[in-house]
Amino acid sequence: MKRIILLIITISFTLIVASCSDDSEGSSGMSNNLSIAAGTIGGGFHSGATAVSSVINDNIEGVQANVEVTGSSVNNVELLQAGEVDLAFSSTEVAWEAYHGEFTFEGNSHEKLRTLMPGWPGVWMFVTLEGNGIDSIHDLNGKSYSSGPKGSGNEVFASRVFNTFGIEPDIQNLPTSDAADALKDGLIDGFSIAWPSEAITELETSEEVKIVTLSDEENEVFLEENPPYPILSIPPDVYNAVPDGREALGLYNLLLVSQDISEEQVYNLLETIYENESQIEQTWPQMASGMLYENVEETTIPYHPGAVKYFEDQGIEIPEDLKPE
Repeated sequence: MKRIILLIITISFTLIVASCSDDSEGSSGMSNNLSIAAGTIGGGFHSGATAVSSVINDNIEGVQANVEVTGSSVNNVELLQAGEVDLAFSSTEVAWEAYHGEFTFEGNSHEKLRTLMPGWPGVWMFVTLEGNGIDSIHDLNGKSYSSGPKGSGNEVFASRVFNTFGIEPDIQNLPTSDAADALKDGLIDGFSIAWPSEAITELETSEEVKIVTLSDEENEVFLEENPPYPILSIPPDVYNAVPDGREALGLYNLLLVSQDISEEQVYNLLETIYENESQIEQTWPQMASGMLYENVEETTIPYHPGAVKYFEDQGIEIPEDLKPE
């Protein structure tokens, strides 16, 4: 009788464990719930996270990806390091500084950060309206200005520009969509954002937008005192404000992942995302063009081992300095 009872208990325990396992993982073996640290609504990170989450939710059975509205790059890498999110978007310079514990993260290395895949290039812009009397960054002195949410790459870049050139705007830290509305309503004189941004496209439907960037001479001065930023281009005919395009200081965006996620999970994620690139393109075309295999070197921190395996299985060589130790 005791043996029968023991057998029943053992079988029951096994069924409970199996049930818990089914609740915690989808059919691909990855966690049922994945959180993606994005940015504020209207910015590129939020669009990119929306595209990725849609692909995961539509194509991986039993897995739910959720987009988290955050303060963007700096906030995102902190959340990823703390284990509060699974994936996170970041600009290349913030990812590098966080991983190495330099500049903004002096003495605080975020060693859990790994690259999942390349994102898309961006160009920093100081956005205002025609008639506001702002023709250069120096005209922002004393003006009401949103440099982006606290902890965002926008805020970091804008503050570095203002500190380098001794410019003192009246700073606010508004989400991108709120900043665009505030500019339209005359509550602020300008705000920072990186191309591409849907918020600027929408703003141009009703307003005469003006985009200010640093001059060639100002770029040289800035780069002498700050981390390296690439010179990239806003393509022609993207915005009415710059019909011929514009070269300016820029960045590359990345999708990061925690080193704590398994190689199998990371491999499955990448396989699903790349097999559904057309779906990404429908939601955020810039990400679809930026995530191409030829751009795998456009990162500043090592890839996750699962990502290295995935890309190498596709015949893509990952440079040794971008492989994890």
